[in-house]
Amino acid sequence: MPHQERSGYLFVRKSPGLTSSDVVIRLKKRLHLDSIGHTGTLDRFAEGLLIIPFGDYTTFSQLFLGQDKSYYAEVLLGKKTDSGDPDGIVEEEWEESKIKSFIEKGVWGESFLEKELSNLTSWTTQKAPKISALKVGGSRQSDLVRTGRKVVEKERPIRIERVWDIRQTEKGFSFRIHVSSGTYIRKIILDLSEKWEVPLQLERLVRETIGPWGLDLATDYEIIEESQALPWQKVLPLPARMTDEREKKAVIHGGYIWDKLPKAGEDGFYLLEEGTESILAWCLYQGKPSHLPYRYGKVFFDPTQKIMFSK
Repeated sequence: MPHQERSGYLFVRKSPGLTSSDVVIRLKKRLHLDSIGHTGTLDRFAEGLLIIPFGDYTTFSQLFLGQDKSYYAEVLLGKKTDSGDPDGIVEEEWEESKIKSFIEKGVWGESFLEKELSNLTSWTTQKAPKISALKVGGSRQSDLVRTGRKVVEKERPIRIERVWDIRQTEKGFSFRIHVSSGTYIRKIILDLSEKWEVPLQLERLVRETIGPWGLDLATDYEIIEESQALPWQKVLPLPARMTDEREKKAVIHGGYIWDKLPKAGEDGFYLLEEGTESILAWCLYQGKPSHLPYRYGKVFFDPTQKIMFSK
């Protein structure tokens, strides 16, 4: 089969209760795909958009990792877990009468929530939650914490672009938020719980966007088909240069093209095969040797031609 014939991007809606890896494994088996990956995980309890490349396009997975994300969040008042979500160990839980009494005091309300949550845009750093899949010395940080090991929380920069659609609910409150990549929404809730001195838990989290791509493009993983995959032209349309047969052979054998190269940003550009829209090579200017016009992120080739290449 010609290369890239079975390559594309699946826009999948993950349901709660599954890890992102669970979804990838099930799709790989059901669709009989050799190569498949994802472009950023969601916690088991969370749901929403996963962009899943397969075939040759798994090469570009890293280009999605730094994209901004937006989420819809529902927060439960009166309960707190060590992880900040439903999968954690309960640390504090109020009775319904205490929750009702707290709300009736009048401090808690939409005006309070609007003011407090709008101020999140001033937050510029965040410590990763102690209960997380981050690795420390080869072990999950959450496993170390729950066995009594002390873990130093690493602080890193974040950006909270916008918080909107803030509503008080029967169980707590809900909101939508646009954040930089790597921002933990459940850690925001843990920090608010500490600041407000009330137990809070992130009850539901839906990832609605990754960069410019939205949940409206997604299909439930149980029913999505390979025919619904989107090509690179609709998902990652980088600048491109068409190659003729002579240039194609040069690229496959590790050579370079020196003229008529496109202007390109940090994500690079494509070399395309003449007469087709197949990607011959993905090229980058960043990190290139000074004596070469660009460097290859990857050179693709048709395995039926049995041509070797170098990068």
